[in-house]
Amino acid sequence: MTRKRICLILAGMLLFCTVLPANAADAPMESTLPERYLGPCPEQGTVTSHFYKDKEELKVWTPYGYSGQRVYEIVLLMHGDYGSLNSWLTNEYTLFGHTVEGRYVFDWMAYEKRTVPFIVVTLNNKPFEQETMVRDITDALLFVADNYSVYPGGTVASLVRNRDHITVGGLSRGSMLTHWFLSICPEYAANYICMSAAGPYTEIPDALERKHVRMKKLFSAAGAADAEYHDMTVESYEYLKPYADESLYLEYRYGHTWHVWLPGVYEALLFVLPQDSAEYEILCAVRTRLCNQTVPFPRLIYREIRNR
Repeated sequence: MTRKRICLILAGMLLFCTVLPANAADAPMESTLPERYLGPCPEQGTVTSHFYKDKEELKVWTPYGYSGQRVYEIVLLMHGDYGSLNSWLTNEYTLFGHTVEGRYVFDWMAYEKRTVPFIVVTLNNKPFEQETMVRDITDALLFVADNYSVYPGGTVASLVRNRDHITVGGLSRGSMLTHWFLSICPEYAANYICMSAAGPYTEIPDALERKHVRMKKLFSAAGAADAEYHDMTVESYEYLKPYADESLYLEYRYGHTWHVWLPGVYEALLFVLPQDSAEYEILCAVRTRLCNQTVPFPRLIYREIRNR
C-alpha cells in the first residue's frame, strides 16, 4: 500500500470521526426534560396573584419554603397569542403522554436545587402595543422588587445596578415582546430567553451601545418543524449572540408547541442561572444590600422620565 493511499485512508477516518459527531450533535432533540418533571413535585411552590398599576394583574410563583431571609433571582416570562399569565404556571398541557402544568418545571428545579433560588413572574401580553408592554414589564419588575425578597429594591436605579439578577423572556409573541424590551430598555435586565419567534433584533445592538450595557446571557430555542418561526428565531440568535457574554441555542424536533417550550425553559434556567451554593448567595446578597443603600433613585424621577 502506497504512502499516498495510507494518507487518504487516514484523512477519511479523521473526517468520519470529526464530521459525524458534529452532525449528530446538531440534530434536533426529542426532549431534555427529566421524566419526573412531567408530574407534580413532592414540594410545590405557591402562585400568588397581584394587581399593579391599579388594574393590571401579574402572578408570582415562589418556591416551596420561600423566605424573606433569602434573596431570589427574578425570572419574568411572557406567553404567546391565545395564552394568558397562567400559561407558564397552572395551565395544563399534554406532553409525552402526561398531563403537565408549567409550574412543575420550576417546582422540581427548586426541589433539586438545580440553580440558585428564583421566583417566576408572569403578566398578560398586550401583543400589538409594544411600547405599552415595555412599560408594563418595567412596572412589573419594580412591583416585584418592592414586594419580594429579590436582589433589586423597588427603584429603577436598583434594577439597573442588579440587572445581572433579572431575566426576561417568553415564547412566540412573548419572545417578540422580549426583543422589543431589549430594543428599548436593555439596562433593566441582563439575561434573555427567546423561544420560537423574534422581534426587532437589528435595533438591539444600537440600544445596547446607547445604554452602555451588554447582555450577560442569551438563550434561544425553536422547533425544527416550526415552519413559520424557526428561521426567524435562528436569524435573531445568530445576529445577537456577539452582543452577549454567553449564548446558547437549542433545537427540538417539534413545531410551535409546548414540547419545545417546557424543555426549553428548563434548559434556559440551567444556562442562565448559576448553580445553587450558600457562598454564592451570601456574597451576592451582601454586595447587593450594600449597593442598594447608596444614593436611592426617587420614583418620581422615574415616572417623569418614563412619561416623556
